Amino acid sequence: MPQGKMKVKSKLPAKAKPQKKPAKGPAVTKRGNRPISPKKQKHDESQKLKKIITKTVNAAMEDDLRAQALDGKRSLRVRKEVAPAPAPKQTKKKGKK
Repeated sequence: MPQGKMKVKSKLPAKAKPQKKPAKGPAVTKRGNRPISPKKQKHDESQKLKKIITKTVNAAMEDDLRAQALDGKRSLRVRKEVAPAPAPKQTKKKGKK
């Protein structure tokens, strides 16, 4: 808490004219009027390339592993025999006598 009396602020005399402040100019920016290119486009392109590379590497690795696993052996795939389709059930129709 302040101690003592508050000092009275001095006032300008009535004759004194208020001084005009100079008008502010435009703000100074570092980049000027250069447009900023979007970063998302480059990011999307790099992600597409990464995805393509990943797919090709994975496919090559799978082929390599398959070749090593099947080296002179038969494949492990089991062929499913095609079972004959069950005959549709015949329903009795009620007719007029």
